[in-house]
Amino acid sequence: MDEDRKIMEFFGVRTENSQSRQYFPDWARALGVQGAGLRGVNLPIDGTLDAHREAVLRMKQDPEVHGALVTSHKLAIVRAAGDLIDRRTSASELTGEVSALYKRGDELWGHAVDPENYGLAITQILSHDWWARHEGAGILSLGGGGATVALIVYLLQQAIDRPAFLQIVEKRSDNLDHCKRIANRISSDTVKLEFFHTNDPLVCDSLVAALPPYSLVINATGMGKDIPGSPVTDNVYFPDHTVVWDLNYRGPREFLVRGELQRATRPIKVFDGWYYFLRGWSSVMGLVFDIPMTKERLRSFCEVTEG
Repeated sequence: MDEDRKIMEFFGVRTENSQSRQYFPDWARALGVQGAGLRGVNLPIDGTLDAHREAVLRMKQDPEVHGALVTSHKLAIVRAAGDLIDRRTSASELTGEVSALYKRGDELWGHAVDPENYGLAITQILSHDWWARHEGAGILSLGGGGATVALIVYLLQQAIDRPAFLQIVEKRSDNLDHCKRIANRISSDTVKLEFFHTNDPLVCDSLVAALPPYSLVINATGMGKDIPGSPVTDNVYFPDHTVVWDLNYRGPREFLVRGELQRATRPIKVFDGWYYFLRGWSSVMGLVFDIPMTKERLRSFCEVTEG
């Protein structure tokens, strides 16, 4: 492998629009990686898997490519090319997904960084005892893909402070079934789980409106970034003291806009996915380039995006 050329790939949907392209050179310098380059790989989100397998095989065979970050295809990569990954971490095996592909010697490894990063991002949004102080409040996740799988693992296996319930809405039955399998595998009685198979924004509106005060509602569909639109309608009503979190960090983000419009007149909180985005990239780059992600390195990584 040519030590002077270190390529990291990025499996996404429209990678040419990602701000990672703008920040990657500075991120690499902050981590002390010389000669690093980023290559975007656009993959379909229509349920087909041939392109996903080809991308993993090509990356595995290219000595210049050290690994890849996976965004919207965490589950699809395992379904399409799980046999091409020589080793998967326990987090990857549990979730059935990979968000980081990286090489160790002649082997290709896969890891799921999202459960830990999800927890760190939530603690940036909510206080450490949020659910204990707001009894009966819970989480509504609109979307049941890889990010929501990470949320399930974090809440049921890692979190100390837990909500009263977790509701998951997903349009694809295979994704929803996967969420159910992961939840059953962990088996926790402390959080009530509900699953809704629907693509109807009016149903999402009704679920949002029925949330108890101080609940968290998450747009984890990719709508507003990967695909246009929002999982809710213009008439959605966020109850008072709701926390609105759009995992998207860029794009029109109609879900985020609707939350901000209501925040102007009522007591709700609204957050985007910027910190979650930074946590994801920093942790995966650390794995791809085999660099321990210390607090100091993470601070330097985040600082290059400021101002």
